[in-house]
Amino acid sequence: MKIDFYQKARETEEEIRSYYTHLHRYPELSGQEYKTQEWILGQLKKWKVECRPCADTGVYAVIKSGRPGHTIALRADMDALPVAEQTGFAWQSENAGVMHACGHDGHTAALLGAAVYLQEHREELSGTVKLIFQPGEENGQGARSIVESGAIDDVEGIFGLHVSSSLPTGQVTIRKGVMSSANDKFRIWIRGKGCHGSAPQNGADALLASAALAQTLQTVISRESDPLKPTVMTIGILQSGTAFNILPENAYMEGSIRVLEEEQREVNRSAIRRMAQSTAQAYRCEAKTEFESTAKVVYNDGFLTDVAIEAAGKILGSKQVGEQELSLGAEDFAEYLAVCPVTYMNVGSRNESLGITAPHHHGKFEIDEDCLPISMALYIEFVYEYFRQRKVM
Repeated sequence: MKIDFYQKARETEEEIRSYYTHLHRYPELSGQEYKTQEWILGQLKKWKVECRPCADTGVYAVIKSGRPGHTIALRADMDALPVAEQTGFAWQSENAGVMHACGHDGHTAALLGAAVYLQEHREELSGTVKLIFQPGEENGQGARSIVESGAIDDVEGIFGLHVSSSLPTGQVTIRKGVMSSANDKFRIWIRGKGCHGSAPQNGADALLASAALAQTLQTVISRESDPLKPTVMTIGILQSGTAFNILPENAYMEGSIRVLEEEQREVNRSAIRRMAQSTAQAYRCEAKTEFESTAKVVYNDGFLTDVAIEAAGKILGSKQVGEQELSLGAEDFAEYLAVCPVTYMNVGSRNESLGITAPHHHGKFEIDEDCLPISMALYIEFVYEYFRQRKVM
């Protein structure tokens, strides 16, 4: 008998929305999700779902059918951003300067809704489902911590999703192979020699050197990278100086560089190091450069992606399932590839008729709440479709 999981999710819409508004009201930054963790554990225990803390501030849960079979996992991230909320919601953030401005509250709410259904219908399953409530996606540390915990060592595949402010509600996109980019965060410290502005020849201006470097680094894209291989650089922080009449002794910059091929990362790192050193020297300064990998390239597995496409088609209709265009957005979901294959889907949350159009990481970001039961249903349908296809195989 075919079960309409979307209809089942709609029947619990009020509960899912209550999870969402609670999470939205109490956001926590990466690595600080202690109250979120405590609340999720409390909800799961109320439903008698086997669960425990994981990866310091994360949550790991298991739903067992009681029969031997396959083991898969569903993942939702749960951290927030250092963004001041401007939505004016009755349930807007009560933590000043912190906001769920990327939709992770929606992901977590949907997975909680799925947990309730799967727990109540666990005897229908042909194996085990693990639920990952992941901390630290925004700082790129959470998925790695889950992997290192050993909680998913026996998992055969992982399905994740993310709401999309550029995709209308009721549509989803996915692609086989490369789904999202790798991202390297870089930090550069420039040290010069401070002096009074009346005698600049006696100093080495770190601010001037950093300003020149900020422009020079753009040639990593225009002159160091293959134009047929997309690369994007952002310099988001540039700090220097303490007074209007003093040449700064120190400057600091921080940025990111994104690519779709792992081998391009070291090419970019080498160029950034070289340019930082040579530009600093040109201004009689010194430079120190550090890199941090916050995300690897997400490669969607062919079989798991077929399962996700089939599941989404059953929920929304095949015409609402599109192929995701290549994107330089980054996700630490790729860390799970160290354990097993993965697949990752974008879920539409944009509604222009309701004015829900603000981009991710913006103070006015919001989701069309109709995407919540869709996301819940996608999690559930993926589980049933995976077990069905594995049984056939």
